[in-house]
Amino acid sequence: MATKDVAPLLAKEFVILKLDADRAPGAADLAKSYQPKEQGLPWMVIVTPDGKAVIDSTGPEGNTGFPAKPSEYAHFKTMLEKAKRHLTDGDIAALITSLEAANKK
Repeated sequence: MATKDVAPLLAKEFVILKLDADRAPGAADLAKSYQPKEQGLPWMVIVTPDGKAVIDSTGPEGNTGFPAKPSEYAHFKTMLEKAKRHLTDGDIAALITSLEAANKK
């Protein structure tokens, strides 16, 4: 997500916060407040500025924390579409294409 092509697109919409639930004080409790059950890592949730969950990476087939196959790309696209305010359809398509390319390596 930090590549030169992806980071600017995500920055149009999101403030990315990475939490280490094992080492960061309070991170495990914060994660539990959004996760009804352990989902594995990576796991993500998109929240509003006031902390309300919009959607998380738990898709129809389970956790899609790093999307790696078509059904997971579809759920990530759903996440972006549900949360977007500034991303265009072209931006979302570029993000999905970037994931597909990363998984071909």
